[in-house]
Amino acid sequence: MQRLLIVAAVLVPLLAACGEHTAPSALGGPGAGIERRTLAQNADFNRPGTTVIVYDDFHKPGGYMLADYNAKWFTLTLGEMAVEDTRRFDNRTLSISATPFRTGRDSSVFDHAKYTALSKQVFAVPEIGAITVSMDIAAETPGTVAGHVVHGTYVRSGAPYAATVLQGQQAAATLNMADFATGQVFDWFVSGNTAFPLIERLPSSVSGSPEHVSTDKMYTQITDEVPIAAGVAHTVAIRYSRDRRRSRVEYLLDGKRVSQVERVGIPLDAQGVKYSGIYPSLGPGELLRDKINSVVIGHGLFSLLDAFPFQHPDAPALNVSVPLRERLFGQGAKAKFANVVVTIEALPPPGAGEPAPAGTVKQ
Repeated sequence: MQRLLIVAAVLVPLLAACGEHTAPSALGGPGAGIERRTLAQNADFNRPGTTVIVYDDFHKPGGYMLADYNAKWFTLTLGEMAVEDTRRFDNRTLSISATPFRTGRDSSVFDHAKYTALSKQVFAVPEIGAITVSMDIAAETPGTVAGHVVHGTYVRSGAPYAATVLQGQQAAATLNMADFATGQVFDWFVSGNTAFPLIERLPSSVSGSPEHVSTDKMYTQITDEVPIAAGVAHTVAIRYSRDRRRSRVEYLLDGKRVSQVERVGIPLDAQGVKYSGIYPSLGPGELLRDKINSVVIGHGLFSLLDAFPFQHPDAPALNVSVPLRERLFGQGAKAKFANVVVTIEALPPPGAGEPAPAGTVKQ
């Protein structure tokens, strides 16, 4: 999610300061994250090798405050909150509202994030196994219009540009899982009555990755748009897993898998698999099974109205300018976030013996 990135150059040193491959520890040891916290564990011997971490339930005896939130979340992009900070904590829920959106910018990916917060804890990805992040999101996106068309201009040729955008591209609340070492990102976009999974690899100019990633490896693709019931919370989850040879990501909605992508790092169209058609890639990509070793999680408010590859300097002929009046047309988003849970399933390699006992951790 090229939107996570607005100050990714600041974020990468921050993550490096945490130590590489920081693993959540049921015992509160050195792998317990950026900050040492008191952890409570409840063993579950029916799920050996599994650790369930309640990363944030937005609750604390005596009242959960912004300071408690800031202890767990790094605000990457204040965005709309810099105009009017609407973040509120009540009944184990984070509420945030920007109706309508009032911030916009016709430059690279800087229009996309309306608000973004990332976990201060970095989670290790098992060599063999899976990591899942789940969250309850209830979203409203007033001002979004079915079939809305965004207009712009190709900068080099002067030719007109027009694209029909989905409801979630106009305004959405998001759940994010990101590895900034490779630039690989997995997202859920949740809107008023639709939702979609998004998979992408950021260019290194955005992610700050030491490995050069340009248009041959970067991609941003929406797998499919699905209908959801309006006005209620939905549990969205992202599960990244790998065995000895392969990796995959699964997107779950209210406990049901709605999308699965194999061969993470290879664009969907390059694999020849069906997807929404948003957006066609420009290169073959790269298998990332051996490179994704840790992730952060996040949430926020977004829009995604630009043309891929988002004014990247290596594709100047595809540079599209979208004026502010096309970016802000009365749409906005309000969302409630709850129950942020990370589940790590670590499986031993063949012949390595039994996995470690399971546990439940509340941060």
